[in-house]
Amino acid sequence: MGREKIVRGQEREIIYDEDRFKLLESMRDRAKKLFEMFKKERINCLTYGSIARGNVRETSDIDILITRKIPTYRIGLILEQNSIIPITRKIVQATPNNVIKINYELAGEVSISVPMTDFTRQGLEFYKFGGCLNYKELMADKRVPGVDKRLVLIIPTEKGHKERSLLMMRYDASKIIGVSQEMINQRIRVLNKRDKVGRTGVFLERDMHPSENAEEVLRNLARENHLIRKRLNQK
Repeated sequence: MGREKIVRGQEREIIYDEDRFKLLESMRDRAKKLFEMFKKERINCLTYGSIARGNVRETSDIDILITRKIPTYRIGLILEQNSIIPITRKIVQATPNNVIKINYELAGEVSISVPMTDFTRQGLEFYKFGGCLNYKELMADKRVPGVDKRLVLIIPTEKGHKERSLLMMRYDASKIIGVSQEMINQRIRVLNKRDKVGRTGVFLERDMHPSENAEEVLRNLARENHLIRKRLNQK
């Protein structure tokens, strides 16, 4: 998938081969079709992670985020009209303070996330931290910097990308990525803790039966859990 060249200190350059560029193009073509599908319905999306940064691998997912609350019946109808049948639907919430989303898992390692509560400023900034693209940026084949789960800052180049340790440049990184210093520090704390204690799971994860209505399920969950109820009522 490419060759690696150590440049200096905490920086190294990754040179992509033709196969890796073709893989990126193929994954982005699939993402573009989904973006077009939602654009026809005037629904805005982001794609984030390695597909936005460009450093994809065979195991990479195509992650798409709807940026505002949409009734889930409408999402289901759009998918059905385009002959797309979700493999699973799942209500998830990482922590009690995070946005509650419903995730649609599609064939080919594709995930579509739809918020069921409002995003906070920091909530959307989380996606920019890892690198994200809107419709115009994706269609223009833009690649953006972002941080991966290793706490490595990925900076796209014409031939591939450069990697720099976020811990070595946490202050410069906020300007390069375009996020607040608060977000940089918060993600460093979270990902460092994960390295030490391992992944601890998510606060809420509820698989959905095809016949269930997501909004009704969430209301029932909120009746049973005051933290979910608090987040659901938060503006």
